[in-house]
Amino acid sequence: MAKFLEWSIFAAHFSVYVVAAINIWIFSHRSHFYKTTVKLRSLPLVYSGFASIAIGASYEIAEHIGDNWIYVSRLSGLNQLFYSFISGGICLIALGLRRSRITDMILLASLVLVPITYGVQGGKEIMQLAQLPPAIIFVIHWYWVMRDWRVFLYPLLANVIATGFGIALIASGNQIFHLFVGPSSALGLLILGYVAWTKPNKVRDNHLPIQQSQNILR
Repeated sequence: MAKFLEWSIFAAHFSVYVVAAINIWIFSHRSHFYKTTVKLRSLPLVYSGFASIAIGASYEIAEHIGDNWIYVSRLSGLNQLFYSFISGGICLIALGLRRSRITDMILLASLVLVPITYGVQGGKEIMQLAQLPPAIIFVIHWYWVMRDWRVFLYPLLANVIATGFGIALIASGNQIFHLFVGPSSALGLLILGYVAWTKPNKVRDNHLPIQQSQNILR
């Protein structure tokens, strides 16, 4: 692989670290608003979720160091850790945003199911099914808290478009598609961070009393 393409793919993967750090900073900087007005369930869970996503990206980078950044769809211990930490991060953020007995049970079950179903029957299909409910809950919780339509750009970018690039990569073997898988998901997360950053301004501009704001955000 050409060095330029190799370094470009590395930069694409590194974008996940940058976006995770930005989102942690946003929630930290706006922590008073999210603790007192929105009353998120747990900011530490949100921070831990974004950190988990960054750790997941580390395992993917570690595997690519061994295969010279040429993507091959296969089962491996590092790949299992990648999926486990990415899915775990999604679950932790969803848990931190909103409390719900039913969704809590589903999210906690997914934290266990994703790692243990990886590689079952020699593939990732069962694991991917286990990832689907928390992915849906993740978006629903973001919308319930933020009440912003731009939240739905996340599944478009992180699930539909990123998966499309992944399928194209596997089908063609052309590593140029590898450049767009990670950044598509990272851009989706960055949009969620932007929504979280602008939420306090929207509440302030609407001049809503704090109690009324809380009722709307529930």
